[in-house]
Amino acid sequence: MAAFINIVNTNLSLFFCLSAAAASFSACSGSGSGKMDNPFGDPTGTPAVEATFTSNADSVFLSWKLVDDVDFDSYAISDQYRKNSIRLGKDATECVLTHIPYNERVNVSISLVSGADTVNVTAVPVQIDGLDTSIASKIIPDKGSVVEGDGMYSIYLGDGRSIFLMGDSYIGEVSGGRRISGDHMYRNTYSVYDHEKQTSYALAEVNGPNTSAAVPAGVTDEGSRWYWPGHGFAVGNNLYIFQQVMFSGDGPAGWNFYYDETHILQYSLPDLPLKPVRDVAIPFKDNPPLTPSPETPLIHFGAAALNDLDGTGFLYIYAQTDIENDIDPVTEVYVARTTETGLFSSWEYWNGSSWSPDQNSVAALSGLSSVPVSSQFNVFKLEDKYVLIAQNKTWNSGEIYTFTSDNPWGPWGHKTLIYKIPGLASPNWYSYNAMAHPQFEKDGMILISYNVNTNEFAEQKTNVESYRPRFFWVEKDMILNR
Repeated sequence: MAAFINIVNTNLSLFFCLSAAAASFSACSGSGSGKMDNPFGDPTGTPAVEATFTSNADSVFLSWKLVDDVDFDSYAISDQYRKNSIRLGKDATECVLTHIPYNERVNVSISLVSGADTVNVTAVPVQIDGLDTSIASKIIPDKGSVVEGDGMYSIYLGDGRSIFLMGDSYIGEVSGGRRISGDHMYRNTYSVYDHEKQTSYALAEVNGPNTSAAVPAGVTDEGSRWYWPGHGFAVGNNLYIFQQVMFSGDGPAGWNFYYDETHILQYSLPDLPLKPVRDVAIPFKDNPPLTPSPETPLIHFGAAALNDLDGTGFLYIYAQTDIENDIDPVTEVYVARTTETGLFSSWEYWNGSSWSPDQNSVAALSGLSSVPVSSQFNVFKLEDKYVLIAQNKTWNSGEIYTFTSDNPWGPWGHKTLIYKIPGLASPNWYSYNAMAHPQFEKDGMILISYNVNTNEFAEQKTNVESYRPRFFWVEKDMILNR
């Protein structure tokens, strides 16, 4: 039998349940028709099925109709990797397939079965990008919370809520893909997401209108000195967030910002008032110059953070530094550890073989040199392994990697390319700083995000997709190499 591919243009808006949550399928089009060799059987005959599909995240909604009079009892639907194997009655016209690999062509077969015999097979070529536009619309909605921004660190608060830490961001309203209100750019915002309600709201204006969620003490002009968020952790009734003090200086517009130092901000839970209980510079002192150079690389502690009090008994604070920050970047990653009582005053540093109170003994973590680690990254525990996720810092490489270890300090191994960001919609756009959100879990997968930005500042208003994070799911088995 011949297998004809006849995928017509579709503009469907489909909604159905995945796990316990409703997931909306964005309107997308698959198109094409013609004859293909049938990889499943005899390449002669006529097509019996005409199929269309839409997708969201890892899932494909497949629908079809019979176009030939064939005697059969049931349908057998499967993909070439056998991640899905579905039997349906002959009156069925649709099904959902999950765990479809991203950014590659996957053949889905629709087989017509009579008794023990397969009487006709149609191969449907499916290619999806894996982006979950449904959860994106809840975390970054069109109104009621942060509607554009980057950063996207998240911390689970332990009570069914997560807080997202955003850098430069907007709070307003979006209509038709355009921001119609909220033109003030906040230097940082917090977005609180309720997992049960699947809603979020923004926190900002700690010092009054148009001020950010967090502002350095004494600062009245956030255009010259401000906070950009690092990561953090929740410990009992306390939330700790690392904020990097930045300042403007000489340089090309849009890139004339420099790092000064990192502060720890302590907030009380569960009420989460914006005024921090404490705002203190971290014990590590880097004394950065105005302009970084290879001779004086800046070490940014707070770029990642891990609460492992239930495991090793410590809190871990990670740093990234650019040894070379050019077309072929070279980076190093460091780690310090402490307890909650020592967080503001007493850290130990991994020196390559042991822990030392001497900050000058800090040594690069082993196993990471093959990938230039992004300025912002994550370390988290997944089952019995520690995972470091980073985006290759090479400009617009689009490569997102994970490494695993038995310890929070390494050595790191099992490098895995978990995702290659597909081409962006505009040559002005670029991607950076992938983040993991392991508190979001679905069917053996965890949620990952990456940032998208544009070189054309005005485009952030006219097309919000130019400055919104993207979300996708990754199999835990892929990360854990099993």
